[in-house]
Amino acid sequence: MRRFTTARDRKQGAVAIIGCVFLFTAFGVLVYGRFATSVGAAALYNRASVGVGLILFGISMLCFTPMVYLQRMHRRHVDSAVLARELKGILLGFLCYVVPFFLAMGALSSADSTGAYGLALMVAFGAIPFLYRRHRKKDPISYKHTGSAAIVAFCGVFAVISIAGGAFSCSEMLDDLNGGWRQERFAFYEAEINKPRGRGAALSPTTFEVSLYRDGESVANHRVDARLSVNAADWPEVALVLDEPMAEVRWYPKTRTLVGTRDVDGPATAGDPIE
Repeated sequence: MRRFTTARDRKQGAVAIIGCVFLFTAFGVLVYGRFATSVGAAALYNRASVGVGLILFGISMLCFTPMVYLQRMHRRHVDSAVLARELKGILLGFLCYVVPFFLAMGALSSADSTGAYGLALMVAFGAIPFLYRRHRKKDPISYKHTGSAAIVAFCGVFAVISIAGGAFSCSEMLDDLNGGWRQERFAFYEAEINKPRGRGAALSPTTFEVSLYRDGESVANHRVDARLSVNAADWPEVALVLDEPMAEVRWYPKTRTLVGTRDVDGPATAGDPIE
């Protein structure tokens, strides 16, 4: 590992440490917010932690963006001829990969009316990417300048998107706090299982997306009167109450957070006690 010997290197090292602190903190907050309880008044703050985690992640990316720029672009000689060749390669790539794809799909969709002519056009347009690929293998482009610029831009844009998304998530929680919870009686419900697959399953829990209906008329008209999002770990207790003929439900509408529910005619309850 290279040692930090100059003042500039030491500053970059400090920024890297700060960025890593924000990054790992963001990861911990995001995981906590996703797997913490989704029922009760405290669940509203748990959902807000997802937004906080995104903001922290965006800040970490803002710390890394100038470092990427300094490492890959700052004070590096730009060869105008190489840069022009890279830009030409990007333009040709767009013209030979993206444009032929849409033209081939258009020719295929018109084959019902154009017949063999449309199929021939589809084959011709579809062959362009393969021909260009063979040409590029014989005459490769390294994308030294534009590749570095793309990495820096990606880090910066990713940081802005993360902070904006986190701010929006936190604003929903604040709207619920300012607007307060709602409480009504519901007779029917339906639930869809949202189960992450692959690597996403390790970072996001299975949730039940619940639609609540006040009465049979709402069901007949497909008019959802309230929506909830409940983690699978909390669902069995909640389902016992919603399965009853009539359930009293208190929830926050923006974040779809269930505060508490109880059976109107029985002792079954879930979440925080409600009247």
